[in-house]
Parts: sequence; C-alpha cells; structure tokens
Amino acid sequence: MQFRYEDVDAEDTPLGRLTLRRYHAETGEVGYEVRIDGHFLMASHGAHSEQAMAALARERLAGEPRPLTVLVGGLGAGHTLRAALDLPDVERVVVVEIGARVVDWNRRYFAEVNGDAVSDPRVAVQVGDLADHVRATAGGVDLMLLDVDNGPGWLAAPGNAWLYEDEGVRACLDALRPGGVLAVWSPQANPTFRETLRRVFAVVDEVDTTERGRAVGEPGDVIYLAHAN
Repeated sequence: MQFRYEDVDAEDTPLGRLTLRRYHAETGEVGYEVRIDGHFLMASHGAHSEQAMAALARERLAGEPRPLTVLVGGLGAGHTLRAALDLPDVERVVVVEIGARVVDWNRRYFAEVNGDAVSDPRVAVQVGDLADHVRATAGGVDLMLLDVDNGPGWLAAPGNAWLYEDEGVRACLDALRPGGVLAVWSPQANPTFRETLRRVFAVVDEVDTTERGRAVGEPGDVIYLAHAN
C-alpha cells in the first residue's frame, strides 16, 4: 500500500526531535504517526499489542481487588492509556511522556482513536524523563506499562537504555506494590532482556501476540510480563 506523508508539527526533547506526520493511504485512510529523529515510534493504526498489554498485566496482578494505580511509560498515540483506563478498578493513571506537544497531539489528532483518553479525570500526565520518574517512585504502582522506544532491543533514544538494564529493572520492581506487575512492549522476542528480567523478578512471562495480530491484519509483537510473586 502506498502512503503520502506531510509534517504537521515537531518538538525538540532531551531524547531527540519528535515529529508528527499526517499520512494519506491510497485507500483513502488518513491517520497520524510520531517519529523521533526520523525513526518511527507510533501511529493511529497498528495497536493490537499496545491495547492488549494492560489486560495481560491485569490478569497477573496478585492480591484482593482494590482501586488500582497504573503507570504508563510513553503516551504515544494513547492506545496503551486507553486500554489501562478500560480495566476494572482503575482509580488513577499516571502517564510519563518526554514530549509536551505529544500531549497536545493526543487531544487534537489522536483523540478519535483513543477516546480522548488524556481528558479522563483519572489521568495525570507528567512531562519528563521516564527514568527519572521511575527512580523517584517507591512502592505505589500496581501496574507499570512501558511502551517507549521500539522495545528494549531497538532504542529510539539511546538515553533510555538504562530502563532495560539490571539497575532500571530493579527500579521498576521497587516502584511496584507487592503483587504488582511490570509489562514491557517489544516488537520481537529479546532473550537478553528476558534474562535481565529473570535476574530481578520471580516470575517472567513472554507473550507472543501473533495470533491477536493476525485477527486484525497486523504483525505480531511480544509483551514481557514480570511480577515478584
């Protein structure tokens, strides 16, 4: 399929230059995508695995039902945020996004595909570096859903490498409440990252979304799910 692109807006961030592009498909479809320093990050389309991540993490949450606090790393097109808000018992969702204009882009350009998720009263958006937020968070998160870069093996921003190393994974564990779950999106299996998770977390699952993707005509991805009990 052929696409025609046009730049709509851009923003320089500590991790690189974010660009919003509008695309026109030969089928007549119109959508938007975000790139960092020219590398694709996310778009209106192709979100089956991002949408599945929240439910997969919720299934593994231990303990009695309670109001849930969710941390979403990377706002993107708002697909993961929308899925988190649609979970039962979610009381608060903190979204950490490096680009201030990405928040505006969600309201102006992605609201149609994410149900205007950033305007939900349960949502608090913090513009800043996810690594800094994770370091400063201690034991208050039930579900941590990370969809930054293009997964742990394909960094859109080199400054995010810390998140996928032992120190970063331990910081994620420290940010979780007992029984909490860390979920990390990846475009493919990453044995190195899987072993890093296993050095820190008691239980690690690697979920291939190929079957889910096939149902909507999209390629499969991988979701890593880690919990301490």
